[in-house]
Amino acid sequence: MKHRSALNRLVVMESWIALLIAGALGVAPLVPPAPPAKLDASAFTVARAFDHIEHIAQQPRPIGSSANRRVRAYIITQLEMLGLEPEAQTIEAADYYGGSGESVEIGNVVARIRGTAPATAVALVGHYDTAPGSPGANDDGSAVAIMLEVARAILAGPRLHNDVILVFTDGEEPAPRFGSSAFIAGHPWAGDIGFVINLEAVGSGGPSTLIGISGSSGWITGQYIKAVPYPAAFSFLTTTAELIGGSNSDFTTFRDEGVAGVEFAYVRGSPIYHTPADTPERVSLRSLQQQGANALALTRHIGDLELGPSGDDSKAIFFNIGRFGVVQYPLTWALPMALVTGAVLAATGWRQRAWLRILRSVAATAVTVTGSAAAAVGVWTVLASQRSAMGVAESYLYLAGLLVLTAGIGIAVARVIRRKIGEGPDATGVVITWWALGLLTAIVAPGMSYLFVWPAFAGGVTLLWRTWAGDRWWQPILSVPVVGTALVLVVPAIDIFYQFAQPRPGNRDSEVLPFIAIPIILLALVAELLRVFWVRPTKYLAPRRQTPTLKE
Repeated sequence: MKHRSALNRLVVMESWIALLIAGALGVAPLVPPAPPAKLDASAFTVARAFDHIEHIAQQPRPIGSSANRRVRAYIITQLEMLGLEPEAQTIEAADYYGGSGESVEIGNVVARIRGTAPATAVALVGHYDTAPGSPGANDDGSAVAIMLEVARAILAGPRLHNDVILVFTDGEEPAPRFGSSAFIAGHPWAGDIGFVINLEAVGSGGPSTLIGISGSSGWITGQYIKAVPYPAAFSFLTTTAELIGGSNSDFTTFRDEGVAGVEFAYVRGSPIYHTPADTPERVSLRSLQQQGANALALTRHIGDLELGPSGDDSKAIFFNIGRFGVVQYPLTWALPMALVTGAVLAATGWRQRAWLRILRSVAATAVTVTGSAAAAVGVWTVLASQRSAMGVAESYLYLAGLLVLTAGIGIAVARVIRRKIGEGPDATGVVITWWALGLLTAIVAPGMSYLFVWPAFAGGVTLLWRTWAGDRWWQPILSVPVVGTALVLVVPAIDIFYQFAQPRPGNRDSEVLPFIAIPIILLALVAELLRVFWVRPTKYLAPRRQTPTLKE
């Protein structure tokens, strides 16, 4: 018995270590890389990019302002210093912010880096104007700085096959997107573009993620995975962007014109978005490094491809595993995988032959999850209204508090249900809840389905194994494939959806506080998995003593 007790403790310890590793793999793609110490002349250098930000983001530069014209002149000067021949494309547009009824000048700056045998061109796009009152160091001074540094790095290296067109737009902040609309409608280079890379920032840091795709997501993400050094790509995010109509940035203008391409952005710390707090001191050098290095690598990669009309309209599901690994498979696999998982769970239910108990468990899990989400929305709405300018560290303290609240609600609901009907949510009911969400998303939003289908599949296989193996002293290790899979896949979604739910005092139109329900639902589901699959270390240490009967 002592030997079994020691083995049980060892299994428990190893299980916790494995779950911690799984959690670390989930967190890893959310941490931008540190800028490398040594680089060659043709590499992206974050120090040079940040120097541009300090020159650009000295004051707000809305359309028509003197600061706007100063930055336009700075961009032109920097491009000329690189040996390029920049052009200014100017139009007259309504004074969107002034309300005077008069017009103001909108001025795009464009430049072209010639390739060796161009069949088409790759466009790098970012806007240099800001919302009134914001210095716009991140939004979108970071894009301007990255584009200037990418241009320098490309010119310092071997010539690319295709041309590279730099499009510094003006007037992106007003809803009409004056600059990019004017470029698409009136500039002769617009028709040469075969691929566009748009750069945005809606905060002060965080991972530079692939937030928008125009064209074949199968082909584009395949090229992205091959090219970039620091991938951060999740099809749940691009699917969400599609469902809400896109980011309403310059990328939308190119996408609506049918130009293939991608949009990169970082969103952590979004309470500073469109506020006076968006200063150079609030720019994360790690985020700048990731966004810049990825933009340069993808520009070079696409710039050396033979781009042309393609019949490839494949769609893909994709997600990071850790910092550097990205899994990709066809979108058409989503529903078959959900159905296979359903078959595994049906076999498990048939083996258990307790359908009524399973249905009660599913209902109890649904009550737990929805109760947690409702409570979190209420708490978060009050909290965010009082702390609308919260910092990044502060916001994560609140997320930790919401996690405790969610776990507490789950435990409380399970106890109440157990007192009322003698049993609470069990492992089968919790896994079926995950599967139901997986089936639903596989039908209506396939790019999100992997968040639920893979944990449900791992849970179904584990439960089916339990029906044959029974309870054993090594049972805790079975929580690892189930909870570990959920942690690796769901942690990035929890974080990113939490960023979407942040208060944005500088842009109330983009503030959606009820979004907090999504990360809380995911947290509640993971907490329920851990609760029902984790077995107390003492359960298998000794057999239960039988109570003597009167006959004995």
